[in-house]
Amino acid sequence: MQHKKNVKVRFNTNYKEGDGSKEWRVIINGVEYFCNHVTINCASKTTKDFIEGVGNKWHISCEPTQIEYIKDEKIADNTATLFKEIILG
Repeated sequence: MQHKKNVKVRFNTNYKEGDGSKEWRVIINGVEYFCNHVTINCASKTTKDFIEGVGNKWHISCEPTQIEYIKDEKIADNTATLFKEIILG
């Protein structure tokens, strides 16, 4: 049996079209990843979460048992936190 992960998705307010940044922040068990697309294939809900030093943030939250990371072929250095898509299932 695979363990569920705590995932929170929110728009990346630092995103600027055309500069190579990613539209979405995906926080998985407290580790932040960035991607262009998020697909959620599991139960999800909206949450308001307090983040120390930042304040309240609003997320789409879920607990997927599977996560698939689709690489962004435009990124040559294989940066571990930047993806084309993250699929939550």
